[in-house]
Amino acid sequence: MAHRALTLKYRPQVFADMVGQDHVSTVLMRSLESGRVAHAYLFTGARGVGKTTSARILAKALNCQRRAMGEQKSADPCNVCTVCTEITAGVSLDVLEIDGASNRGIADVQALREKVRFTPTGGKYRVVIIDEVHQLSNDAFAALLKTLEEPPAHLVFIFATTDPQKLPETIRSRCQRYDYARVPMRKMAERLFEIQKRERTDLEGVRFDLTEGAAMLIAHHSEGSMRDAVSALDQVISAGESDVNEELVRRVLGIPDRESFFQIADGIMKHDPQATLRALHQAFDKGLDPRELAEGLSEHIRAILILRVDAQGSDLVAASGEELARMRAQGEGWAETDLLRLLKIISEAPWVMRDSPQPLVHLEAAVLQMATLEAGESLAEILDRLDALERRLGGSSGGSAPRAPSAAADQRTPPAGGMRTAAPAAQTAMPPPAMRPAPARGNRPPPPGAPTSSAPNFASAQATVPVAVLEEAPAPVVLPQTEALPSDERAELLWREVMSRINGSKRMLGAFLEESQFRGISGQGLVIEADDLHATVIEERDNRVIIHEAIRHVFGAPIALTCVRPTQPSPQRAVRTNADVQPMIERAIKFFDGEAVDMTPRKSEPLPPRKGEWNSRKERPSA
Repeated sequence: MAHRALTLKYRPQVFADMVGQDHVSTVLMRSLESGRVAHAYLFTGARGVGKTTSARILAKALNCQRRAMGEQKSADPCNVCTVCTEITAGVSLDVLEIDGASNRGIADVQALREKVRFTPTGGKYRVVIIDEVHQLSNDAFAALLKTLEEPPAHLVFIFATTDPQKLPETIRSRCQRYDYARVPMRKMAERLFEIQKRERTDLEGVRFDLTEGAAMLIAHHSEGSMRDAVSALDQVISAGESDVNEELVRRVLGIPDRESFFQIADGIMKHDPQATLRALHQAFDKGLDPRELAEGLSEHIRAILILRVDAQGSDLVAASGEELARMRAQGEGWAETDLLRLLKIISEAPWVMRDSPQPLVHLEAAVLQMATLEAGESLAEILDRLDALERRLGGSSGGSAPRAPSAAADQRTPPAGGMRTAAPAAQTAMPPPAMRPAPARGNRPPPPGAPTSSAPNFASAQATVPVAVLEEAPAPVVLPQTEALPSDERAELLWREVMSRINGSKRMLGAFLEESQFRGISGQGLVIEADDLHATVIEERDNRVIIHEAIRHVFGAPIALTCVRPTQPSPQRAVRTNADVQPMIERAIKFFDGEAVDMTPRKSEPLPPRKGEWNSRKERPSA
């Protein structure tokens, strides 16, 4: 007897044989049992999932003679009566199966309309099955619409397509739609084992031993198509070997060896670039294409990630039990976020390799980047570490325990109320845009005639101007009279060091302090003079923490800082005199090679050219 393909030999003949489509089979069977038969069905899904097969089973169930006489109680066809056998053989006059790609014109649809007008000859319904119906032309759909909208009572349309979006909405709205899912790998493997058993019991069958790894590999290679899986099994059996294992399946179907991916992944997981590169070239020397290597390694990393996220997710991985255990072992010690980074790197490599004349170079770079990838930290872990650091240092805004005073602070006598210190915050809030200062100009000496005393009468200043004392971190420290206070020059140098330290951590706050005037140090602490704008920024809560921490480091003790308002305009904001501008003029003259330039435009002269414009005149206007 001639050989018959396994896909035809084991094609499902009842709804129960449909693999992975229980959600469709159950609804169809219940509708048949209740007699609620629609005049048009639309079966959609990927290739090889059972759309056309379900259409034939439905056609047999509608016209089964034993079901019509009540001898067949279930919704499945009997496959014994004359009508069922004729439909199975494809010679029934009541079931018309056509291909939408070959009969896509309006003339074909008009001929179809003439055929379906007649009542069925042997069964109850005349069934029209149109496969790949989306390939019909627009005119053909328009000609079919009237018959589909008002069909005869004996007519049932069954449309099958892999692309339902190409159907007009007027056609889809008149059909009952059923979406067929891809068959899960485990169910496909079970179906292959069932075929193996049935072949052993068949006198004309082929006896072979199918391993679990080979069945899963065939199922994975078929990408959810049951027909492709059975065809691949038929191809492997044709090799003539009774032992169907993974090695045979890979050799016949041309699938890369998974052991190569295990070796490459092992070097990556152990952070061994040398072993990773050696394993990659060993796989390349076996004849594997670089693009196939990239795709296979991407699938391997994906499997490790899935098993790391869900230890019971073996249904999503096409591997045997031994390989699943090895993949779980490779993923131990790796965080899901790091495995996602590895998967992103290797998944992007094929796009670069696609148009490159040397794809292996890009694959080498990708695997070396994966082998040298440092462990990352999630945002939650970083925040936890910062929170722990703030609690350890003390003085955080969250009310943590106070920090122990430094050794330099212990040498001084604290006030009766105790002394509190605050650690600098990792990130401080920026002031509003209206309060942002101009670029820092540094501490310039006051112009001639300005008062130079660094120890003004603080009592009179505090009596006439509102005073704000920065007491958030340390309380004001009154230095003992027996200890000599730092000199004015020494205090100013230390204050400049404080500003330099603050500039390193928060540049904008340092600019506001540079714009203020340092007035000296007294028994009540440091005193600076600032207007309302600068004082508002300096007195901000987070900024006070930074300032007092810098003072504690530089002066050796947590000294308070007092901010007073000026009683007269600040010397820094005084109107510039000729003496102030003269140094700038001298520098400008040197810049223009000794020639003074008057940049003030006169009414009789055009404006000087803008930046970027070409000035063809060589001479300059006289000063």
